Amino acid sequence: MACNMLDSLLYRNVFSTPVMREIFDDNTIIQNWLDLEVALAQTQAQMGIIPMEAAEEIAKKAKVENLDIAEIEQGINKIGHSLVPTLRCIQRICDDNCGEYIHLGATTQDILDTGFMMSIKRGFEVIYNDLRDVEQAILDLIERHADTIMAGRTHSQQAIPITFGYKAAIWGSEVRRNIERMKDCRERCFVGQLSGAVGTMAAFGERAVEVSDRSIKKIGLDIPDIAWHSSRDRIVEIVSVLAMVSATLGKIGNEVCNLQKTEISELAEGFVKGAVGSSTMPHKRNPNIPESLHNLGRLVKASMGATYESMFSEHERDGALWKVEWKSANEVVIMTGAAVAKAKKLLSNLTVNEERMRKNLDVLKGLMMSEPLMLVMGDKVGKQTAHEIIYGISMEAFEQGASFLEKLLDNEIVRDNLSREELEKILDPAGYTGQSAYFARKVLADITAARKND
Repeated sequence: MACNMLDSLLYRNVFSTPVMREIFDDNTIIQNWLDLEVALAQTQAQMGIIPMEAAEEIAKKAKVENLDIAEIEQGINKIGHSLVPTLRCIQRICDDNCGEYIHLGATTQDILDTGFMMSIKRGFEVIYNDLRDVEQAILDLIERHADTIMAGRTHSQQAIPITFGYKAAIWGSEVRRNIERMKDCRERCFVGQLSGAVGTMAAFGERAVEVSDRSIKKIGLDIPDIAWHSSRDRIVEIVSVLAMVSATLGKIGNEVCNLQKTEISELAEGFVKGAVGSSTMPHKRNPNIPESLHNLGRLVKASMGATYESMFSEHERDGALWKVEWKSANEVVIMTGAAVAKAKKLLSNLTVNEERMRKNLDVLKGLMMSEPLMLVMGDKVGKQTAHEIIYGISMEAFEQGASFLEKLLDNEIVRDNLSREELEKILDPAGYTGQSAYFARKVLADITAARKND
């Protein structure tokens, strides 16, 4: 039985994905360690430091399927060391005493850090590719709805009209910045480590740097400028960038939740026949994915905050704070992976109710258009005077639930300056979306161009 929602047979796909679980599975992590040990042995053999037949035997036997994971777990519990039981297993199954040459000059944190980074990098790339798919889904929404008029809202209240394409373009712009952040992060953060006890490579001998660099290159990570046993900023940068990705998607999910409310009904998660919203209310169509995105965004933020604790590592190594990452950093990657997968599904099948968007523009019976009216009246009687006049009429119309147009026509100053026909034109929301369509199409073009450089 699982004791964590990431592994729960019932709920694991709410918080994770099969791909992410495989990337951080015990077998995968152990194989990462073994791959680094093999790379080190092969490099040392090629450099004449250990016998070639030893490296070949280590490479042959260093397969996770050759190990007894239960035995390794028991060994960790018994001796209190996180790697030695694995090394002992490999040593025992290697023939001709070749296991004596495994892990020569390395330290435990070299292997665990690098193995962990290998999985983080794989997860990061899955997220990156899925986020580009999310971006494409948003671009499709922008293109289709650059001119689709809807109510803009501030402080949870209707403000003035926008287009849905404009709203989606704001989402798209933020997603693009996150993609660029991920690209920048990729350039400096995915490094391996083979530095020895305190990072000086003393046990590797005179050709230490060559041993380390060649081994790290073999497993597909970048070479650090110096040991990072107690410098955890790269891990923290990775989780920070991914937390921003999750927060962006959480915000989008929450926005869809709000606009799917029965009284608004402008957006909705695409409905799949057979989906059940409630065990007691058969009519319910709940925003399951949008709520999940909001939930995951908050959880990732919390795990990101925990990961920051590792930045306070002491001396040349610090087991207490380093091991915080073992729980928190992988959670960030796994849950962000779930978020991008869900966001891709949501935004690719989003229901956009254009009719309801247009209908909701009339909820305030014309009051939404107080700003353009004030500006027109300002040209005739002065801006501040116009504001006071329109404010008084607006409050009266709001409290009485009356037509804004009729209340305006009841006012002598307004009647003296504007005809009914002029007022009707000013109060038409379609004429006051500003540069919504322009910005929607500009962001669409800019992102489309940027994607060519990805």
